[in-house]
Amino acid sequence: MGKANSFISLLLGTALAAAAVLPDRQKAYPVVTSVKDGVKTITNPDYPRDGRFSGKLIEEMSCGEEAKPEAAMLNRPLDLKVDDQGRIYVMDWGDMHVKAYDSQGRFLWTISRQGQGPGEFETPAYFSLMTGGKVCILDGRQRRVIILTNEGQYVSGFPVDGFFRSLALDGQDRLYLAKWRAVEEIPKLSAEFREVPYLTSIFRTDATGKNLVHLTDFQGEVQVMKAMSGGGVMGGGGLFTIVWNVNRQGTLYGGFNETYRLGAYGLDGKIEFIFGREFMPLKNPQYRGQVGQKKTMPAFARTIVFDEDENLWLELYKDDKTKGTTYDIFSPEGIYLKQIKLDQRIFQFKNGKVYSLVRPDDGYPSIKRFRLELTSD
Repeated sequence: MGKANSFISLLLGTALAAAAVLPDRQKAYPVVTSVKDGVKTITNPDYPRDGRFSGKLIEEMSCGEEAKPEAAMLNRPLDLKVDDQGRIYVMDWGDMHVKAYDSQGRFLWTISRQGQGPGEFETPAYFSLMTGGKVCILDGRQRRVIILTNEGQYVSGFPVDGFFRSLALDGQDRLYLAKWRAVEEIPKLSAEFREVPYLTSIFRTDATGKNLVHLTDFQGEVQVMKAMSGGGVMGGGGLFTIVWNVNRQGTLYGGFNETYRLGAYGLDGKIEFIFGREFMPLKNPQYRGQVGQKKTMPAFARTIVFDEDENLWLELYKDDKTKGTTYDIFSPEGIYLKQIKLDQRIFQFKNGKVYSLVRPDDGYPSIKRFRLELTSD
């Protein structure tokens, strides 16, 4: 058994041992399954099968903060990925580079730069890692995908039709792209405001961009548009958004975060099942009945992270004043396994470790690698 699997097995063993002493875990876990229009829906109770835990993140490595050379410092990091050799790659919107560090946190090089030439990109941009050490970048502004070596040499690229705002890859280097567009405009909410519904469409393609397949659509997201006194409009979204990601096998998980429901979609784009848990939405403390407001807060935040056993880690929504981060962990089959409270957000699991981008209130952002230990609540 590899180190990663041993690490996850240890966590599961700890969880099961803790669960065994809790009275409400003695009975069978009460999952409710129903079928509607041929689609299975899995509803978990509001408590996890294996228990609730506090997680302690023990720091093993830190880099990217105030350091030399200056190129190693992070400015406005958006996302990070870790390859099989432990090299860390960070998309830095502030400096318009992907920055690479070795497994010990030593700065290696920058990949790409701002521009319109081969291998260059503009923000908004998103990235992921391909097998063989290639870096794949979605350039949303210039509507194209570019593929580079892990040192930044241009390999290939292709254009995309429309505005795409996120990217994921599965274990076969298939690219998944989220296209975002307005679908209609409803009547004005007031003399100044109107709501515009948006559609998020997920497409899959290969590295050439020639085999584009439309998988599915997600609805629910709305932008509020305000008429400006000098002409034109200004738009803004809210806390409610489409959340999605793809695991190594190519199963697409996604949904609108207003309710605690996600769908699982196969390689053909057909929905395989729906899952979630019983959930009482939090009231929006700032709700005043204003345009674009909702009475409740989202069920979960904007990302889905997969651990090395392909379990889904859903970050529960929190306001800016709440410390720490709480995750609900679901199996690939939609069973609510655990709830874990942490001090930091998780960006990736790799080789039995946890990686995060830490943004202190006073100081420079940094990359940190942790060892995760759990204690039952």
